[in-house]
Amino acid sequence: MSLKDALLGLLFPPVCLLCGEREEKDGLCASCRKKFARETFLRCPVCHETADRCLCGTDLLRGANTELAGRRFLALTWYVPVKNAAEEPDRVTEKMILMLKDRASFADFFAGELARELNRLFEQAGEDPREWTVSFCPRSAERFMKTGFDQSEEIARRVSKKLGCPAENLFVRVTESEEQKNLGGSERKANARDSILLRKSRFRRGSKVLLIDDILTTGATVSSCAGLLVEAGASKVFPAVLSRALTKEKR
Repeated sequence: MSLKDALLGLLFPPVCLLCGEREEKDGLCASCRKKFARETFLRCPVCHETADRCLCGTDLLRGANTELAGRRFLALTWYVPVKNAAEEPDRVTEKMILMLKDRASFADFFAGELARELNRLFEQAGEDPREWTVSFCPRSAERFMKTGFDQSEEIARRVSKKLGCPAENLFVRVTESEEQKNLGGSERKANARDSILLRKSRFRRGSKVLLIDDILTTGATVSSCAGLLVEAGASKVFPAVLSRALTKEKR
């Protein structure tokens, strides 16, 4: 850091992107960081499991080897849809993910959280993360053109650096596909199956793939991507998402 940057940091210290208080690290102050940590302990009102163990309302691929250390997938926390967020106005998770989608804010924070949890699972499973490839579920072409980036790719490439393994863009989404958030459960499944293709020229048979996405609602997109990988000869696939959508059915 240059002397100029150091002086500017003293005169104009970075602030939390959520509340405006002095930033601690990765765009968050200590208070908002604690709020996020508390929100990770929320449990499903149906099965009483945390976000990464609850399978209520999901359509995750059951026939594939999507396990790591006895877990079907990794999810950091719950996401309360915006239309329901007024019931819990002090939550920070939804604000962080929306800012991630719009501006790629908090990408370093979320990548760090995922990498820490993944390293723990790799150690428990006796797996070497360097033997895995990190990929991601692709954003719609419309949203990519609007923002200029794919938030899941931003997370995936940061996670790959932290784990010391390669990152690869293995999927392409057909341009005319609809956004998943606009569809119902059965429509999500059909849309994901028909709109996502595997880039076979970039895929190596026998690979172990970490599959990154931001929000898992029914699991249709993750399941479709995982299915394509398994059909192409992946030896293992493990989904890792930032959040599970806590829909009214689970509330």
